[in-house]
Amino acid sequence: MEFINYLTPPGNEILNIIRSANFQVVENSSKCKNKSIFGWQESKIVIICTNNIIKHGQPHIYITETLLHEAVHVAQSCKGGSFHISKKLMPLPPEKLVDVKKSNSISSNSSTTEHEAYWMEDKPEKVKYVLNKFCF
Repeated sequence: MEFINYLTPPGNEILNIIRSANFQVVENSSKCKNKSIFGWQESKIVIICTNNIIKHGQPHIYITETLLHEAVHVAQSCKGGSFHISKKLMPLPPEKLVDVKKSNSISSNSSTTEHEAYWMEDKPEKVKYVLNKFCF
């Protein structure tokens, strides 16, 4: 899997936690035909769209961020829904709020679960915490 070459050390650690929680991680599946998709989580599968991310640029940033984002969805899946964190406690910059809307338009996730994932995708310690709390 090519995406592993771009992961930061915390990204590698989170990948191992996802796998330990019995989730399969695949790369460039048919979901990735939609060029705007960087990652996807459904059932017990996490998809990383490495080719889409590389074409977008800065894969050394966006591949780890995408894995962390999808890892939040893994933890939400283990929990059975959102973490119920107030959006006031999870401020997002305007460009990420646009991303939340885009994600909601192509997935069945609620705006709350997407908001949580976008807020945590650059916070590996929080992602590790929710994975360990809800998946083990």
